[in-house]
Amino acid sequence: MHIALFMDQHPHSLGGVQTSVMLQKKYLNRNGVKVTIFAPKSKRMIQDPDIKVIPSSYPTLGREYSVVWSLRKASKFCQSQYEAQHFDLVHLQGDFAAASLAIELAKSRNLPIVYTSHTNVDVMANKLIGKPLKIVLLRFFTWQHAHFLKIAKYPKVFTAFEYMAFVHRNMDKVLAPSSHYAQLLKDKGVATEVDVVINGVDDELLTNLKRNTPVPQKPVHFVWAGRMQPEKRLLQTLEAFARAKGKATLDVYGFGPLERAAKNLARARRLSKRVKFHGKLPHREILQVFADADVVMQTSIGFETQGLTVYEAAATGTPTILCDSKISAEMPKGSNWLDDSGTIKGLAKTIKKANKEISEGSTRRETLADNKWLYQSEISRKTIALYRQMIVEKATPASPRT
Repeated sequence: MHIALFMDQHPHSLGGVQTSVMLQKKYLNRNGVKVTIFAPKSKRMIQDPDIKVIPSSYPTLGREYSVVWSLRKASKFCQSQYEAQHFDLVHLQGDFAAASLAIELAKSRNLPIVYTSHTNVDVMANKLIGKPLKIVLLRFFTWQHAHFLKIAKYPKVFTAFEYMAFVHRNMDKVLAPSSHYAQLLKDKGVATEVDVVINGVDDELLTNLKRNTPVPQKPVHFVWAGRMQPEKRLLQTLEAFARAKGKATLDVYGFGPLERAAKNLARARRLSKRVKFHGKLPHREILQVFADADVVMQTSIGFETQGLTVYEAAATGTPTILCDSKISAEMPKGSNWLDDSGTIKGLAKTIKKANKEISEGSTRRETLADNKWLYQSEISRKTIALYRQMIVEKATPASPRT
């Protein structure tokens, strides 16, 4: 089986989707599935015969990411790759140029196509560029997609969901990384049916993890990890941690635009002895940090399509503090403390409760004893079964109507 996988950014560039795709490729390959990735270039790219770099240009000086300006030129490249090595199925894991190119290849070669929606583009765009510019760009991408695929009529979109519903309307299968995001896609009209396939955790990293033996009477150890941007609510978390008082410690991992503000707040609230900042760690090391923690905090609300940090913590056997009830509902019962108030006061109360319970011996780790469902090898086996089903269905002639 040979899969053509399309992305909007190079898999070696920074980002959660990129990390997920490389992990998918690793375990699909181990199960005998060949994966060829189509993506634009990046300064971080390393030569890989399984990654085909689409003709693209750098729009900024950073050269981390690039854009595909000419879909026609990119399409010729993709078609030439098909001629050299035929594919059995197209898996789209992007929303813009990748979508146009993936759909064009699938239609022209009569291949089944599956789309995984990783990103809530609407929320992300509103926060990064604002609603007015978002609408302008979405309308350009809608026109570009329609013009490239020779679609005469196309909508005047106002939201990313309207754009996605137009672009992804003819997918054979739509996937989402969580039940709550799958429901959102259905509610917004992107698809009538959405299957859930979570982003998993690397088996090898989990197999080699060993939790350090807890020290009796040691203060409860909290961990917060993520990009330091407003929707992740790090500043609110630090303020709540200060209000919760007690002897608990908090280690913060990551970087981002709010790093200086976070450090200043920690100093202002006299948390320097209990709160430490560590920057970004390699994936293997952050999983060890999660394993050694008493509780991992993910405090965003309504932003995550999955909340991978929560799944990674669960895979290491560590419970979480959450502020998003939809993510909480996805996890094993009792494996997290939930603050659904959306307030600093409520979060402080939840931190205090978790600290008290863990100090008294109720660690909640037993709720996460069965974690095989989080292993990428398990998820890949299910994905391969899905691929096979789609290939068979595409090859089977439709029954004539009576």
